[in-house]
Amino acid sequence: MSTTSTTRSKYSFRLSAFAAALAVIALCLIAVRAPHIYTEFRANPPDAFSDFNYYLFAFTTVLRHPGEASLLYDQPSVIAFLHSIGTHHIGVDSFYAYPPQFALAFAPLGALAPLAAKLVWVSVSVVLFALGVAMTAKFAYRGADRGVTLLIVALALLSRPFLDDIYWGQSNELLFFLLAATFFFIDRGNRYLAGVFLGVAIAIKVTPIPVAGLLLLRREWRTVITTVVTAVAITIFTGLKLGFNVIWHYFVADMSALNTKGLAIGSAPFNNSLRGAIQTLAESAGMQLSQQALFATWLVTAVTVSVLAMVLVYRRSVDRRMDFALAAATMLVGSPMLEPVHMVAALIPLAVLFGTSFERPGVRLSAFGPRVEMLLAACAILILVFAPRSATYTLAMWIIYALCLGRYFPPAGAPRDARAGEARFAA
Repeated sequence: MSTTSTTRSKYSFRLSAFAAALAVIALCLIAVRAPHIYTEFRANPPDAFSDFNYYLFAFTTVLRHPGEASLLYDQPSVIAFLHSIGTHHIGVDSFYAYPPQFALAFAPLGALAPLAAKLVWVSVSVVLFALGVAMTAKFAYRGADRGVTLLIVALALLSRPFLDDIYWGQSNELLFFLLAATFFFIDRGNRYLAGVFLGVAIAIKVTPIPVAGLLLLRREWRTVITTVVTAVAITIFTGLKLGFNVIWHYFVADMSALNTKGLAIGSAPFNNSLRGAIQTLAESAGMQLSQQALFATWLVTAVTVSVLAMVLVYRRSVDRRMDFALAAATMLVGSPMLEPVHMVAALIPLAVLFGTSFERPGVRLSAFGPRVEMLLAACAILILVFAPRSATYTLAMWIIYALCLGRYFPPAGAPRDARAGEARFAA
């Protein structure tokens, strides 16, 4: 007994030391990058957090001219606004693409000066990201070793997508927080509150709809019902304020047109979906694929990963957290447009993979052996530490997705152990 306790203490100390070292490295990388960003932004404040300028256009339009909300998706209006605030970052990608609900939800920021609005947005986003990381660590790891929690925090800080999301003033930290809160409260048994967070996420960004579908297959009735009620309530409120025709036109016309514009901007590393990666590889080989072929690539990918996720989640993993991880991973790999900043949400499946592994060290939980699983996860993390090159982020995301799938095909004997663990912690 004493020998076992001593071994565990040494293992815990080594893990904590390793996690602390990673956290220090992450902080050093941030410290090295921060002065350059500060100098760049100070030299040209209008272009600081430049993607937020599109949000600010939407917030200002909704706040000052709610009766003209149809202008949200009028690119000349966006460009005119960008000129009015002095920005120089204007191009084919200068358009607002989110639902009207998003614009109305954050419209009060339109009353602030542009730089003040940006600082509020980025500050709140960082706080929400920190809360999301804390909640993710809580549900991803149920053990008592603080080194594992520190490791998850270190992975979050090492994530280049997180830093890029701050740099561009993007919204993926917000989405990450809403998804993390959804899974956290389901895991804690507060399914109604979980549905509120997921409903907000779907109303303002649409992309988490697959998560709701997979939760429905898990028979998470209370969460799904609350999700629908929340999303519908936000949509009705938006319609009453801005006009239901704006919402209707967004879903039947604007969203498709905006998606086409986004896909036309480029391939990987801008678009790290499988579609984008294939387009990049084809261009590198001197080939030009048609838009029909690229669309077919995405459609086959989306249908395949969706059906596979539906089958696996319907069967239910013995550990519901793997269903959470698979839902988040499916949302990403099934998207036709996977920008580098979207990979912020990849922390959820990564944290679950690491957390569940460290809960049961030495136990094979996957079709991959423990060492192979850790090696592949480490490769994905290493890729995400650096800026994307060619199709590197595509590779990282598909590694994470494959590791999630592997957990649904454990060797004989592992399911019984995992079921025992799930029974102890189930709400």
